[in-house]
Amino acid sequence: MRCAHLFLALMICGSFASAALPEPPPMPRRVITPSTNELRGTQIVLTDRGTNFTLFLPHGWTNVMSSNTVLFAHFHTIAWFAIQEHVRRDAKEPLIVFALGEGSSTYRAPFTDPNRFTRMIALVESELKKRGAAAETRVAHIDVSSFSAGYGAVRELVQQPAAFQSIRRIVLLDSMYASLELEENGSTNRRPLAAQIDVWIPFARAAVRGEKTFVFTHSQVPTRAYASSFECAAALAVRVGVEMKNVATNSLPATRDPNFPLLRRADAGRFHLWSYGGEDAQAHLTHVRHLAEVWRALDEAGGR
Repeated sequence: MRCAHLFLALMICGSFASAALPEPPPMPRRVITPSTNELRGTQIVLTDRGTNFTLFLPHGWTNVMSSNTVLFAHFHTIAWFAIQEHVRRDAKEPLIVFALGEGSSTYRAPFTDPNRFTRMIALVESELKKRGAAAETRVAHIDVSSFSAGYGAVRELVQQPAAFQSIRRIVLLDSMYASLELEENGSTNRRPLAAQIDVWIPFARAAVRGEKTFVFTHSQVPTRAYASSFECAAALAVRVGVEMKNVATNSLPATRDPNFPLLRRADAGRFHLWSYGGEDAQAHLTHVRHLAEVWRALDEAGGR
């Protein structure tokens, strides 16, 4: 019984000692501009029933194609930026980018069709084979990231069994919001709408068990008409049963940034909530501007 209790405790605290815990990266201010150098790779615009997305094939991508191909998918930012981040982290896997416009509903609406993402993956597989991938190539695992309103698409996908199964890792970059709960008198309070938090729980719990990876970085930017990212993070932590703990200044490089320091974190298995300072637009934008660093942190910890 004692061994069983120890095993459970290790699982809840973040898995076994041999598994490295990812270190939240620093998120200093970072100016971005379109690359002045040609990004080595190929960009193809694909369309599924009126919804366009960009497929990027990095230089050397055919070397990683197999029957268990990994595909990266990013929701919300202009395509050139997501591609730059993909190249900056020296990723060789294919990437698809969704730049659908503004507002979470813009990203949610196309994916209320439960078959759309499956069709899009089939389009990608077909394009890979046209461009030199082996006939048996298929997308077996998908790593998803989103910024800001892009969570609207991801929130739909985690509710769809086929997408849930194929998605291996999720990174939300200041990218979860929710409506506010209504009181009986019709007024709102600052509690995120439970139904819009609950949809994330199965994936989060799978991450706690080590079956998936789920990272949610968030700022302290306040909102009025809807629940902020930090309010959603707090609600999700409670529902999953993890505790956000303060991170001591100077204990990690990420805590030393004068503008957007790491303030709190919660880690359980492969579920990670990382809370950074900052209450303005730049605090929000800095999360996506360090997309490459967040993926690197996971990769350096063995994909955790």
